Amino acid sequence: DLSNFSLKNPSDGIAPYFRMELRKEVLRILDRPECRKSDGKTYNIYKDGLKIYTTLDTAIQNCSEAAVADHMKSLQKTFFSRWKGKDPWTFVKPKRSEPYTSKKELEEGEVEVKPKTVEEEIAFRARMLWSNVQSSERYAVIRSKILSNLISEIQDEYESIRLSDSDIERMILFQTDKDVFKRLIKKRYLQKEKAAVYEEIIKSSYWPKLKAKYESLQKEALANFNTPVKMKVFAYNSTMEKDTVMKPIDSIKYHRMFLQTGMVTIEPTTGYVKSWVGGINYKYFQYDHVTSERQVGSTFKPFIYATAIAMQGFSPCFQVQDVAQTIKVGEGTFKIDRDWTPKNFDYYSGKYYTLKEALKKSINTVSVFLMKQIGDTEPVRGLIHNMGIDSSARRDNGVLRIPKEPSICLGTPDLSVMEMTGAYATFANEGKYLKPIIITRIEDKNGKIIFQETPLEKVALSPVSDYVMVEMLRHVASGSGGFGNVRSTFGGKTGTTNDAADGWFMGINPQLVAGIWVGGEDKWIT
Repeated sequence: DLSNFSLKNPSDGIAPYFRMELRKEVLRILDRPECRKSDGKTYNIYKDGLKIYTTLDTAIQNCSEAAVADHMKSLQKTFFSRWKGKDPWTFVKPKRSEPYTSKKELEEGEVEVKPKTVEEEIAFRARMLWSNVQSSERYAVIRSKILSNLISEIQDEYESIRLSDSDIERMILFQTDKDVFKRLIKKRYLQKEKAAVYEEIIKSSYWPKLKAKYESLQKEALANFNTPVKMKVFAYNSTMEKDTVMKPIDSIKYHRMFLQTGMVTIEPTTGYVKSWVGGINYKYFQYDHVTSERQVGSTFKPFIYATAIAMQGFSPCFQVQDVAQTIKVGEGTFKIDRDWTPKNFDYYSGKYYTLKEALKKSINTVSVFLMKQIGDTEPVRGLIHNMGIDSSARRDNGVLRIPKEPSICLGTPDLSVMEMTGAYATFANEGKYLKPIIITRIEDKNGKIIFQETPLEKVALSPVSDYVMVEMLRHVASGSGGFGNVRSTFGGKTGTTNDAADGWFMGINPQLVAGIWVGGEDKWIT
């Protein structure tokens, strides 16, 4: 009966973030030559009647979604209470805990830069806000009306480029700063070939028109986004939204002020992903925080301890004094150009701590001490590589994702919830890493198997070293704050980064490993 037909919204139903990732994974699999039809054509996931068997456990998924909804609602209430009367977009603590980069880098539009002064920090945040405006559907409509015809003409002539707003802004900046392209090329943010096309466009008759129309676009968008309109916005209520009147630019600020989360659970003995929650609400927040990267903080420290225990034979009862630890230039094989003496979160107590207790209290000086004893970052990088975190991978600008610097012992790398959970699952599986999987097999409409997953297993730690780590992680979790009412036996580790921009918890037991991150979309939403 077509009268009962209704089109399903992707945000409806269970596990929307998982389903979006599942779709991408299925398309990747079906694009393989061995997974195509007999005539070489690719299967259509919507029309060919495929049967896709996933690892998701609906009971665990429902529990995960309920836990996220309950806890994040409570946490958001606390956030709004603590920030009452202050605007995160303009509020800056007087003391800074991280070095900042130059004003030039800020102007070049690198999204991860940290400015030197309060004024530059506020300007940086305003730029990030406008970047969110430019990525919105509302802006896309205005942009199409003003720029689409001219950009089509330019792209017909210069076929190697697809002009984005950042391309146009770089060309505008070039008119007052002739070295900007050289700096971007040096940092690998821009290819020489693309810079050459930029210069050709600037010299062409298109440029005056393009620049004028782009400036007109910015003025019209600014006026549009500052005019109040009726709209629906996200809210923690029975419908998860509310009607309101708001300026579109304020609605972007409003939605960016909601704390987000990424949560995944894995069965350690199979690598099966049992639940996947990529954010607080798929309809309003489609960015998936299970696969995105954030700084991991102290959740990285167990990898340092595991390396020291496996390679150096340290005992959990070994004692280290909580005093300043310095890694000097030339010490070990560390490639540093100045002595490095990191601080604890608060002060040096001078007390002696066993490794077991130091991990529980997450004492920085003990992690640095162990890094000194290891004498090199390579053993740590090698261990986590065998635990599923690719230490050889580089970012787009050529920088290693896991730097060869001793500061990794304090959790400086940015990694995803999926990577961290897969690595911790190694601890819960007697030191054996199993690659996390979400699909077990795919069949055609007649039951013929098109694809069957083959588990990928690596031995990362010996059973003895792994047993020691499991016991230490159990000690860390015992009587740990809000986890005191959990009756089952489990281990785990928390992690927090500077200014509480990121909050992590990794939990393990023999049946299930969970990884959870909480934070703002922007690092000043803390």
